[in-house]
Amino acid sequence: MSDFLKRNAEYFKKKAREAFEEGVYSFALFFAEQAFQLYIKYILAKRFGDYPKTHRFSVLFELLCNVVADAKKFYEENVELFEILEDSYVGVRYLGREYSRNTAEKALKVLDKFKEAFKDVL
Repeated sequence: MSDFLKRNAEYFKKKAREAFEEGVYSFALFFAEQAFQLYIKYILAKRFGDYPKTHRFSVLFELLCNVVADAKKFYEENVELFEILEDSYVGVRYLGREYSRNTAEKALKVLDKFKEAFKDVL
């Protein structure tokens, strides 16, 4: 049932990398944000049969702590990036917000770290 979430997360991760390589850093962040959301929601859906309909990382990671003990630590180590990603969700789509190469690169690195850290439940 929830496999589509993981498949969509993989697609957005791929699109984030492509946008980065094309120099469209704002969309790299937007797509990375979508990938993070869907990976977390996939894990939650597998464990609980459903997932919250929110894009707030603080809420998603709070629930993820019930599945993976180190989820809180991962969130706290990257909280500034998650706040930027939450802003990018609206900022890129509706406000024309631009983000730097450095920020986009950091988002992609943290996304890779997330996949490695949570590989046992993905």
